[in-house]
Amino acid sequence: RKREEEEKELQQQEANKGAYQKKLEEQRQRELEAAAGMTLARGIEDEQMEQRRMAVIREGDPMAMLAWKKQQEEQHTSQTLSSNASHVPRKPVYKGPQPKPNRYGIRPGYRWDGTDRGNGFEDQVLEALHSKGRKKEEAYKWSSADM
Repeated sequence: RKREEEEKELQQQEANKGAYQKKLEEQRQRELEAAAGMTLARGIEDEQMEQRRMAVIREGDPMAMLAWKKQQEEQHTSQTLSSNASHVPRKPVYKGPQPKPNRYGIRPGYRWDGTDRGNGFEDQVLEALHSKGRKKEEAYKWSSADM
């Protein structure tokens, strides 16, 4: 009787798992089986360990952004190639008319209705930045015009 209850409980636990959890468990099981055949001391010649070590993105790494982009591209291509890949929902993007530029280059949210409710400060800041650069360029042209 206990054995039947235990089997029933195991079946219930198995039924509660989703496809992704089952896939992860199978992958972990394959890794454990592969690790059982490996030697205890591993070195640089172990390609899987080396790839895992190199895939980690560390803080302060000057090439971290490039590595992150590379990982994202690999994940994207692997998701598009596999037909049964789970679709990761992406955040919606604003699709209205082109907004006015701002100092930080922040795109508007997808719920924005396109109405500028600012007090004009952003426009003044951008105008000052652009006019300063334009004045410098004009001054340089005037100074080098005789040469």
